[in-house]
Amino acid sequence: MLGRFRTHRDAPTRAIAASVAVAIAACIAIGCADPAKAFVDKIRADANEKCQQGNQPACHTIVQALNETKVAIDSTSPLETETPACIAGKQDACQQVAVLHAELSAWCSMDNAQACAAVNVGPWPKKWDEPALLDAAKLSCLNGQFKSESNTCQALQMM
Repeated sequence: MLGRFRTHRDAPTRAIAASVAVAIAACIAIGCADPAKAFVDKIRADANEKCQQGNQPACHTIVQALNETKVAIDSTSPLETETPACIAGKQDACQQVAVLHAELSAWCSMDNAQACAAVNVGPWPKKWDEPALLDAAKLSCLNGQFKSESNTCQALQMM
C-alpha cells in the first residue's frame, strides 16, 4: 500500500486522493520505476486542475513523497484560522501551526516548490519559539490533548 494520507477530511481533497488511487495501483502492478513520484505528480496535477476550477481546498493541497512508497498529503488551510488563534494566545493553535511550519520547511528542503511557497508566504505568527512549541505538541499528542490520528500528531510521527 502506498503511504499514509494525511489531510483535512474535506470531501474535495479526499476525492482528489481517491481519483488517483486506481492509477497508483495500476502503476504498482505494472512496475513503474517510482510509484511515489508518479502518485505525487498525479495528485499535484489533479489538485492544480481542481484549484483552477475554483476548488479552494485543492488550492491548499501540498503533496510530498517521503520515500519510494510513502506519500504525505497536507493542507495549508488551517493557517487561516490557527495563525490568528495563535496570535490571540491560544497555545494549542500555536503548537499546530509550529508543526505544520516544521513539516513544510522539511518538505521545502526536499525541493517541494509548493511547500517553499507556503513557508515563505504564511501567514505565520511572528516571534515564536518553534522548537518549544514542537516539544509541547509532542507532549499534547502523548497526553491525548491532540488525537493520535490528528494531522499534528501524524506529522510529528513522520518527522
